[in-house]
Amino acid sequence: MAARRPKRPKGLSEAQLAFRVEVTPADVLAAYGHACAFTGRDLSAEARADPRGVVLVLGGDPLTTDPTLLIPACLDALYAFEQGHLALGPHYNFLVDLETISPEFLESLNPIGRLRLPSDPVFLPSPAALARQRAAFTA
Repeated sequence: MAARRPKRPKGLSEAQLAFRVEVTPADVLAAYGHACAFTGRDLSAEARADPRGVVLVLGGDPLTTDPTLLIPACLDALYAFEQGHLALGPHYNFLVDLETISPEFLESLNPIGRLRLPSDPVFLPSPAALARQRAAFTA
């Protein structure tokens, strides 16, 4: 007689699935201290009027709740990023098209030359989404 293999508990396969967090724009703003991640400017007043209006969405779905695809940004940063005047490098450093970006906005970017990072690592921008945007920027 062949020996029976012990049954494997079914709960283990469930625990191996990736954990997905869903958030609101207010949660994203709180993780970044209610400030623009590009300039550090306070976004509290703008967020009260329209919380979604101060959040940059990486990727195609404007209603996403994935925290890695949402970055709080002032209107100037939203415009520069969406128009391809500004991108983010692999270490969240600024990549700027000096021929097209507004000089006033360029002066207002964080002086350390990179994105202000959130207090909780769950909200760190997705490297894959930034790589897609960076590829479009350099093309």
